[in-house]
Amino acid sequence: MKHYKRYKPYVRRANGRERASSFRDAIRLAFYQSLGKPFYVMVQHGFPNNAIGVGASKRDVQQGPMVVQMKKKSFAQSAALIQKHAASVGES
Repeated sequence: MKHYKRYKPYVRRANGRERASSFRDAIRLAFYQSLGKPFYVMVQHGFPNNAIGVGASKRDVQQGPMVVQMKKKSFAQSAALIQKHAASVGES
């Protein structure tokens, strides 16, 4: 994996093998799976099946509560912050 992509979050269509690390995301994942319609998940490079965000559309996932906590940053800016934090935690 290229170093600049390591831990960087991205949004993709769900494939049914995702797991959620938080209770909130687990409930949302189960809800969208029970609907039977396509939905989107946010995952990190290096952890392809660990969902950190779930929504009906890419825009819903990108503008979810996680991004709101980061004080109205764009998705690219918040993704860079997540990547930087994950890299610092992974090294220690």
